[in-house]
Amino acid sequence: MRQIRETTTTDGETRYRVRYRLNGKETSETFRTLGDAEMFRDILGDGSGTRVTQALSWLEGRRNQHGGQSAFTFGAWFELYVDQLTGVSDRTRSDYRSMHRRYLSHLDALPLDYISRAHVTGIVNDLDRKGRSPKTIKQAVHMLSTCLQLAIDERHITANPCRNVRLPRQQLGGTEARFLTHEEAGLLIESIPEHYRPLVTFLFGTGLRWSEATALQARHIDLEAGTVRVEQAWKRVPGDGYVIGTPKTAKSRRTVNAAVAALVAVEPLLRKPSDLIFLTRSGGPVSHANFYNNVWKPACERARFDPAPRIHDARHSHASWLISDGKMLESVQDQLGHESILTTRKVYGHLLPALGVEVGRSASAAMERVLAHRSQLRAIEGPGVGDANQMGHA
Repeated sequence: MRQIRETTTTDGETRYRVRYRLNGKETSETFRTLGDAEMFRDILGDGSGTRVTQALSWLEGRRNQHGGQSAFTFGAWFELYVDQLTGVSDRTRSDYRSMHRRYLSHLDALPLDYISRAHVTGIVNDLDRKGRSPKTIKQAVHMLSTCLQLAIDERHITANPCRNVRLPRQQLGGTEARFLTHEEAGLLIESIPEHYRPLVTFLFGTGLRWSEATALQARHIDLEAGTVRVEQAWKRVPGDGYVIGTPKTAKSRRTVNAAVAALVAVEPLLRKPSDLIFLTRSGGPVSHANFYNNVWKPACERARFDPAPRIHDARHSHASWLISDGKMLESVQDQLGHESILTTRKVYGHLLPALGVEVGRSASAAMERVLAHRSQLRAIEGPGVGDANQMGHA
């Protein structure tokens, strides 16, 4: 990395000099602040002709737009962006900062207006090569995009380089959503140890999220009505671990119609109204990580699933069964607690062709009744009716 040399003017002021080669000749730029010198050095990178051109272009733009003063770096602006978020929890802020450290921190030293489309596509391609899921890549780019959009609103930059960047698409049958058949789900439930079998049966029979199901108390189950009231869920709070809080979204507060088998499975577990329904053998809350590693994964191995479905795939499977039984996406949305029908359509819309076959059969049956009625009219009124109708439409 190029060295920054500190110098002093005749007036005793400190300056920072960065040397580089331009058209084969050694030259340098001098800056009033160390931050500007570091920016220029980082843009220079390996000192190739392209990087030098980019660095000089940035320097000229900086002097024209800001009078030679330093503008926001991405790192400084990101912190301001997170601090300005409203209507989000501390956990969400913590998640944003964590995602920034993992995927975007290499942009921190760059001025906002130096971030280009090439930087964004570089992030997408790098994460794709590393095997990150399309969902993860989308989340990282979306966060970068909203951060830069705020910079546009505040007039620090004029365009969003994330716009129209093509993102990887999840392939059907990939790890993002797996739909188990009734037979596969039955085999998996039988492979689960008896103590945890009611929990897995309940997940398949209600479509609840893991955080919702494991936070249920006896008071949330109405056996007579056959419903489950979702009012709370486990949430991770930085510094406090997991605590019971509100569900994921406003739409997540809902009443779910449960399968009879799910209600039968939990009935023996209903104790005091405020008691959690699903507990470990030692009587504590069920942890997702421990359950997956010590219960779910071994059960999948016994059932010979390769690859093993995720716990969340019980929710996907529940939705797929509703759709295959003819339920409309709006009903599935209400059952799952999706905030938007677009989410339901994005995840499960490709299952609708199977429903389309049933729609086609219904349409065919309706037309058969229409034609049968028309034949009855012909028999009653005589063959001239059809001819008269044809003449009338001529």
